[in-house]
Amino acid sequence: MTTSDHRADGASASLTDAVTFSFDWYESFLREIRSEGYTFGRYGDSVAPGTVLLRHDVDLSPRRARRMAEIEADLGIESTYFVLVASPMYNVLEANTRETLTEIADLGHDIGVHFSTHQYWSPDAVPTAEAPIAERVRDERATLSTVLDPIETVSFHIPPERVLRREFDAFPSTYEPRFFTDIEYHGDSDQRWRGDPPDPAGFGSKAQVLVHPGLWGETDDPFEHRVHEGVAETRRRTATYARERYLAQEFG
Repeated sequence: MTTSDHRADGASASLTDAVTFSFDWYESFLREIRSEGYTFGRYGDSVAPGTVLLRHDVDLSPRRARRMAEIEADLGIESTYFVLVASPMYNVLEANTRETLTEIADLGHDIGVHFSTHQYWSPDAVPTAEAPIAERVRDERATLSTVLDPIETVSFHIPPERVLRREFDAFPSTYEPRFFTDIEYHGDSDQRWRGDPPDPAGFGSKAQVLVHPGLWGETDDPFEHRVHEGVAETRRRTATYARERYLAQEFG
């Protein structure tokens, strides 16, 4: 791995230092992956040697996801954004979120279902049979399809053990062996990378890289702060809706 890279503003960002969960560091990370000779692939294509699958699970903030999508598009990089259809944090059918997801897709990125088994079953009650899971996934994809055209691949949210390393007949999963154990896998869940910082020089022939947009920002902040920011964003969005749709109305 090279020791430094250059951001769009010309400043130097060293990847040998500890990770900062800032958009500047993320941009340098992407540049470093490319400098190692990797190309960025899509889940619907075969994963050839020298390919990195760049994936985003949008848990907290579609707005931050769009910011990452813009950074990637400026670098000519395509990635995949998996969005929660069943979530109290945001609503994929709400106008602003629909617009944000459409903008991400228009930047050249794929959109898929980030499926939360926790909305339907406790972790130890996730079905061993495929049919109940496939039915719920199909329903959520149908909902997301009213906004845009989602890909077939599914990413599980906080995956319980029963879906890890499991292949499904009804849909590809980002946690099936060909994406999760048969190639290098690096994720930033809870701001804890597998490797700190992840070293693109050690990615091997192929890799899947998971980045959660809600954990990143213009400056570096800890995990708990990012979660509180996501909650505050949801509250502001809800408060604005309530003011405009209810409190601003004249009754009588």
